[in-house]
Amino acid sequence: MTNKLILISKLVFFTEENELIEKNLRICDLFSDANIILAIVARQSTINILKSKLPEEYKKKIKLLNRSKDTEAKIKDLKERGIIIGMVGIVNEDALFSFHCKIPLFNPESLSNRVTVSEKVEKYGLPIYDFKDVIDCLKAYEIHKQNYFQMIFGDSFSVISLNNANTHYRPEEEARVKKIFETNLKGIESKREQRILLLLLFHLINEVTTNSYYEKVDYWGTFPSSNPQNTFTSVSFLKEAVRVILNGGPKKGPEILLRHQQMPAKHNSGAIRLKTKSNNDFETLIVNPALKNNIKGKVICIIDDYITNGYSAEATKHLLLAAGAKEVIFLSFGKFGKKYFSTDYLIEGDVYSKYTYEFIKENLYEGNFGKEIFYNSNNDSEISNFADLI
Repeated sequence: MTNKLILISKLVFFTEENELIEKNLRICDLFSDANIILAIVARQSTINILKSKLPEEYKKKIKLLNRSKDTEAKIKDLKERGIIIGMVGIVNEDALFSFHCKIPLFNPESLSNRVTVSEKVEKYGLPIYDFKDVIDCLKAYEIHKQNYFQMIFGDSFSVISLNNANTHYRPEEEARVKKIFETNLKGIESKREQRILLLLLFHLINEVTTNSYYEKVDYWGTFPSSNPQNTFTSVSFLKEAVRVILNGGPKKGPEILLRHQQMPAKHNSGAIRLKTKSNNDFETLIVNPALKNNIKGKVICIIDDYITNGYSAEATKHLLLAAGAKEVIFLSFGKFGKKYFSTDYLIEGDVYSKYTYEFIKENLYEGNFGKEIFYNSNNDSEISNFADLI
């Protein structure tokens, strides 16, 4: 039995007058061949009309679902049972349905000149350029099983990395996938491929929706780019998509951490980073003043592309805990190296505007330290499963 379901607007297969577009039935065949159930979501008054116009052989391939509260409840129940669900939307009602069900919304605007997608689908949907992109996203969701790196210190701070990002001495195909991911996570906008970002998104969605550890998260944020002008990063796109899906609505919140001046790029700093530690971050980062009355007592997850020695995660920890956060989770796509430096800093002043910092000490963790800190070697082969998708 398949564990994948795609909900789809009736306008993919029918005109606004409910006339069948026969040539588009090939889209149904595409999903059927991939063992994915396809279901049109429409008003009850429309369903009988659509059913009468579907060819007999497609009545078994395309389910028809009433756009109702009962259907929303059934979709949520299917999610709880482990069914992977997404929605290809066109009208605003499709977007709202996906928000209520807390499922990914796909925007097929580039696939048809016949219809114009609504404002909500255009703004909050994930752009696709081929219906196979949807199929590949569902496959990407299934790949992730185990995280590479995890560090949990008490109840207030943890660091998690999905993948081993190291490419030295790794199998060729594994290194190729890692390089493609790095290019799309760190590269400038012109170097990014929307299709790769979607695969990374579903890789991330798997982690945050199947791991109960994230159920307590109140706010999602990103670790800011070194350049404060660079606000539209790959990670900001991925974070916002996750936030919309998990929060079940389109309302955009302010970023949690702000860079008020440019910081020397970390990848250009080399060994200097080991000397400056989190200092350059403290010189250039504040907690968003717009959230001054909202951080206290909250659980916050900050998403970043990669960590190496952990100084970005440590800066995040100190600033948000100083702001009153109950717990900070720092989640990255990859981890370079096998070192992590846990730091003690004295932070005084207002982390929302002006504060001072003083380095006290640090502890180096290298390798496994039991249940709380570990590197999972079983994850190393997992990323190779993306090879066929990219």
